[in-house]
Amino acid sequence: MKTVLALITKEYKLFLSDRVAMGLTFLIPIFLIAIWGSIFGSADSGPEHLGLAFLNASSAPIGRNIEKVLDTTRTFRLVKSYQDERGNQIPFDTVTIKDYVRKGNASAALVIPPDAYTDTSIGLKLKFYYDPKNEMEMRIIQGVLTQTIMSQLPGAFIEGMQRKAVRFLGLDSGTAFNTGIKSLVSRYFNIDTGKIVFPSLTDTTAASSRESKGGRDFFKNVLDFESEQLVGKNIANPMATRSVGGWAMMFLMFTLTASSVSLFEEKQSGVVLRILASPISRVQILWSKYLYNMSLGFVQLTVLFVFGSILFKIDVLSNLAGLILLLVAASMACTSFGMLLSAVSKTQSQARGLGTFLILAMSSIGGAWFPTSFMPGFIQAFSKLTLVYWSMDGFLQVLWRGAPVVDILPNLGVLVGIAAVITSVSVLQFKKGHVF
Repeated sequence: MKTVLALITKEYKLFLSDRVAMGLTFLIPIFLIAIWGSIFGSADSGPEHLGLAFLNASSAPIGRNIEKVLDTTRTFRLVKSYQDERGNQIPFDTVTIKDYVRKGNASAALVIPPDAYTDTSIGLKLKFYYDPKNEMEMRIIQGVLTQTIMSQLPGAFIEGMQRKAVRFLGLDSGTAFNTGIKSLVSRYFNIDTGKIVFPSLTDTTAASSRESKGGRDFFKNVLDFESEQLVGKNIANPMATRSVGGWAMMFLMFTLTASSVSLFEEKQSGVVLRILASPISRVQILWSKYLYNMSLGFVQLTVLFVFGSILFKIDVLSNLAGLILLLVAASMACTSFGMLLSAVSKTQSQARGLGTFLILAMSSIGGAWFPTSFMPGFIQAFSKLTLVYWSMDGFLQVLWRGAPVVDILPNLGVLVGIAAVITSVSVLQFKKGHVF
């Protein structure tokens, strides 16, 4: 037993002497738990500051009340204007607000039309336009909107009934009718008339605050909530179309990371030394590795999307040119990521461990697993620094929205820029001879 304990002690000494191994064992899991905890820890309160395009074209008080409530809720950030080509902020109209959603600038839009609530109505008319590119996010938006609108309906309904009473009975007769009802109830149920409160015929504000859940269910019948899906109506498999890009990128990064760190194996086996003995420079070796991994990444992504098209009927042909450009740019960015791991790591185990950490981190905060809108604001800012975010956004633009090439130029530019910067850093590191 003493011999076994001595061997165990030896293993712990070796482990504690390897700072990188200790970091991969403890610090990386703690960091990932902190990220996921910050995301799911606020699940009870839900996501915050979701962009909601909003247009109130009604002069009725209920429209202002709905706008006020939505402006103060943590769930939404109301967007009431768009930026034109000159950089000017232009208020929405019924056409531009729909275009705003179609282009992916917001997931949904709420419009309170001019005839939402008129002098002769007892109900409310609203229009809701949406793009369900993120199903979970859309359910939350619709749920919070429904709750907000339902809270305003009782007062609107009572106000409408009050106006009808005044129209048919007159203000004096209506007041006398309420007084008679109070007296009748007091006589037969032995209740003080002072405790019987009817909403005033000219003030219905208090009625809304006393609304019960049963009343809200009743008032659903007086709500004309017209909804229209603007994007993705003809997609055969929405879930697969939303998810294929994220999963493809995660698997691609694992593949290219493993391929890139193969430089350590070649060094240990002596292959690198034999290559360097020939008239071949380190830069040429790196470029051959880079181009090989990039072509491998492109082939892998292509195969994944082709199988997605066959198995899940994902439409990859309608915008084939844009999709191919994204596949090339994503392959370049992922290849540069793998090469950087090889350049900054001293051992193969370090490269694999660091690669696993970065892949999981970028996949989780980049939108491959769940919508970035569910994350706290500071994590959303970091997500835009990842190649997963820009790849995912580009794939959604092409596959979900059918965007032309000009609309994905920002995504292509960022991915190519990431590839250029990281590749330059990797080449400088390799010239220092860390790997060969």
